[in-house]
Amino acid sequence: MTLNKQLLCVSLLLLSIPWAGCQYLQEMDTLLRNSENRALIASTEAIAASLSQNPSQLYPNQTTNLGQISHTERSVYFDALEQAPLIDGYDEEWQQIPSKTLQNPNNPAKKTKYKTAIHNQQLLFLFEITDDDIVYNNPSRSLIHDGDRIILHTGLNDYTFTTSSAGYVTARYIKDDGKHKSTYRESAITAHWQDSETGYRLEVAIPAELSNGRISFSVIDQHSEAFNKSEQYQLHSSTEPPFYIYQPKALKQQLKVFQKPGQKLSIIDQQGLTLASSGDFSRTQSDSTHWLIKALSRAILKTQPNHYSNYEQQSQRHEISQALKGKTTAQWYKDTQRSNHYIAATAAPIIRHTGQDQTVIATVVAEQSSEQLAALTDGAFNRLLSLSFFAILVVSLGLLGYASWLSWRIKRLSTAATKVISDDGKWLSSFPKSNAKDEIGELTRNYGQLLNRIKDYTEYLQTLSRKLSHELRTPLAVIHSSLDNLNNQALDEKSEVYQLRAKEGALRLGSILNAMSEASRVEESIEQAELETVKLDELLTSVSLAYQDIHTHCQVSFINQATTDTSLLAAPDLLVQMLDKLVDNAASFCPEKGNIEITLSNHKNTLQLSVANDGPLLPDKMQGQLFDNMVSLRDEKSRNSSNNSNKTNKTNKTNNSHLGLGLHIVNLIVKFHNAQITADNRNANNGVIFSISFQ
Repeated sequence: MTLNKQLLCVSLLLLSIPWAGCQYLQEMDTLLRNSENRALIASTEAIAASLSQNPSQLYPNQTTNLGQISHTERSVYFDALEQAPLIDGYDEEWQQIPSKTLQNPNNPAKKTKYKTAIHNQQLLFLFEITDDDIVYNNPSRSLIHDGDRIILHTGLNDYTFTTSSAGYVTARYIKDDGKHKSTYRESAITAHWQDSETGYRLEVAIPAELSNGRISFSVIDQHSEAFNKSEQYQLHSSTEPPFYIYQPKALKQQLKVFQKPGQKLSIIDQQGLTLASSGDFSRTQSDSTHWLIKALSRAILKTQPNHYSNYEQQSQRHEISQALKGKTTAQWYKDTQRSNHYIAATAAPIIRHTGQDQTVIATVVAEQSSEQLAALTDGAFNRLLSLSFFAILVVSLGLLGYASWLSWRIKRLSTAATKVISDDGKWLSSFPKSNAKDEIGELTRNYGQLLNRIKDYTEYLQTLSRKLSHELRTPLAVIHSSLDNLNNQALDEKSEVYQLRAKEGALRLGSILNAMSEASRVEESIEQAELETVKLDELLTSVSLAYQDIHTHCQVSFINQATTDTSLLAAPDLLVQMLDKLVDNAASFCPEKGNIEITLSNHKNTLQLSVANDGPLLPDKMQGQLFDNMVSLRDEKSRNSSNNSNKTNKTNKTNNSHLGLGLHIVNLIVKFHNAQITADNRNANNGVIFSISFQ
């Protein structure tokens, strides 16, 4: 891994900065939530205390004991309707109002669905009656007591709605003055009858002042002419209708005084009915935070427990049930309409004081969406994220630049090291020095000193053979002359054996010196060699015959497979010397009566010369060092076999030192001709092949 990548990985530790900031934001978010709970509790308690001073404003149409009236299940509840509906018998304007169901106790298959609402002091009804056999009113019989009908019972009169056909319906009532009963029409009441697939639908609008604060209704199903009283079913069983319940405007206006943006306030009575509501969860202030920042912020700040219940309106939630028991509590809920949003809800009881008795008649509920808190944390997270990434970017760029500078210095050091010494060990240039005071500068200086020592040692080794050859020739000549003088002396048989061994050792030492001198001479001759056009096939044909005469223990043959012109610009003397070394090397490893093949062929638009011989294979660990100076691959076994095979060959006896200079000389000549040489084991694993490719 490069320094740039390493420092890039190290720079990832800077991500701990935004991580620490996110931990801080989570703690801050928790504190804000706790503060929000306390603020909501204080707000609900203040509203509840204010309403407890005048509890009659919750039920302005009731004049009796609130603790009893408000708890009856017979009371009709009127939802607040924002827009007045068109009284036409259809329910398009009633979609937001929940429907209620009233069963016929004598016939469960027949039921009444109804909706109630109030708008501008108008009490509104929408009845949906299930009846598969509608009986219309026959005016000749009665305007009130005939046909299917609905009766609204109020604190003043009972208004009957029946009709002889679908359309607008006239509300009628009976007035008893003590002498006789009279039927009257009430023009202030508007009603419309509309037939439906399951029965009929009746929509009614009655002024609130005609109800005198009380209202209920009855549904009468009359089959043909035989009216059965058992077919009558109604909302209440008492003679006097109960007080109805609705949302007073004055109460809603009072809630608006405490209203805050994004907060919802409600008053709920003991029956779970909403007496007043104000506000919603929509935000009023603008939010310019990017949606992606919001998503990240909500994901990081999602610290609420998973056991939170889903938020449901008008349900018997925990805080409401506790408040109706007289306890102020707070609760968090999941927002089912918006993911990652939560709703804080608190409830405080509204208490009616009668002497020393206290009665909870309703509760104030304050609800606040987490969107308001999230807006604060979104802005803080946006600033934190921007500053963190700016700091990370600056530090990362600084580290990247510093790593690039270090990498450039190290790469320059590496490039200089590769250009000092060539592959064949020649010194090409001096190593640059550095004046830098850091570790890399010190490494450069130490590396330069090391290379200078290597250079001196290499130069010493390169001239060692020449120095040894020069220094050893004089004592070697003395040894030879001394041994020759001993030939003129009378020696016993044992002394002659020692004299013969000394002479053979002197001859071997002389061959070593000749080989060492030969390598130096070849280098000098290469520098002075002149190139000329050589017919390579003709040259190989002539020298192969000479090799056969020299190496009689094996069979030397030349195979010409070249299909193109074999002319080559080369130095013929050097080529012959190269071939001599290759064939001598092959003959030294070739067993008795083995084969040495010299082959000339074409390979990929080049001339390829190969020398192959039978014998042992190349060791894998030494193949890359074959052409180095003073390297020999002969083990003791190969030396003994070579000596045994060449006992009859006088030339080979004197060249049996095997210092590894032969292949080194071959490599020098090959490089002079811009060729390439390789050494491999033969495919049949029965010998070695040396291949030279001429461009």
